[in-house]
Amino acid sequence: MEENKPDNELEEENTVEEGYAPEIDGGVQNTEESEQEKAGDVGKTVPEGFRPRGFGVEVCDWFDYLFHAVIIVMVVFTFLTRAATVDGTSMLPTLEDKQLLMISELGYEPEHNDIVVVWSGNLPNSDGSRGKAIVKRVIGLPGDHIQIDFSAGRVTRNGTELEVLTKDGQLYEDGHKINTLTNDDEFSSGDFTVPEGHLFVMGDNRNGSTDSRSYLIGYIERREVIGKAYLRFWPLDKFGGLYE
Repeated sequence: MEENKPDNELEEENTVEEGYAPEIDGGVQNTEESEQEKAGDVGKTVPEGFRPRGFGVEVCDWFDYLFHAVIIVMVVFTFLTRAATVDGTSMLPTLEDKQLLMISELGYEPEHNDIVVVWSGNLPNSDGSRGKAIVKRVIGLPGDHIQIDFSAGRVTRNGTELEVLTKDGQLYEDGHKINTLTNDDEFSSGDFTVPEGHLFVMGDNRNGSTDSRSYLIGYIERREVIGKAYLRFWPLDKFGGLYE
C-alpha cells in the first residue's frame, strides 16, 4: 500500500535551487548573468599606469623610423653599392649618356666583359683639371695578351680571336653588344700584354671611345676600379640588369 506523503514533502521534491540549470553538453549553464556581463565592455577598469599615445609620441616614433632608414641607406651606399652616371657615348649601344647605374666593389674580382667604373687620372676636364671616373668594359685581365687587327677590326685574346656575329641587326663581340668593330687604333700598336695588378678596358663604341688603347688611359690599376656596374635604374623604361 503506497504511503501518501505530506504536501510539504512533495513540494520539496519538485523544487530546484534558484539559479541552477541542468548540465548541457558536459557543462553547467548558469541562468543568471552578472550586471557587468550584460553591460559588455562598459565600465571595464583601465590598467594602472596606462596612458594613451599622444600626437607627440607618434611624431617621435616617425622620426625614429626615418632616422634608422637613413642610417641603413648610408651604410648600403657607403659599403655595399653606389650610384654612377654615364658621361658620354663611349659605351653605345649598351649604355647611353646620362643613364644612372648601380655599382658595387664589395668582394669584386674582375672578369672578362664586366662593365666597370674606373678612375683615370690623366683625362682632362673642362675646367682644366685632370682625372675623372669613366665607364668601360674589361677586355684583358692581368697576364692576358691582347692583339687588335685595326684593318679587320678584330680583337684576339691569348691567341683566340673573339667571336663576332650579327644578331637581330646588332653587332656582338664575345657575347656582348658593340657599336662598331675596332678600327680606331688610338695611336697604339695593337699589341698589349696586361701587367699584373692591371686591367685592359675598352668602350663598346669602339671607334668613339678613349680607353686602354690610348696613352691618356692605358692599363687600369686594380686599385683604380671603383666598382662593377650591375644595374641600370634610370631612365625607368631602361631599368634592368646589364648582362644578357
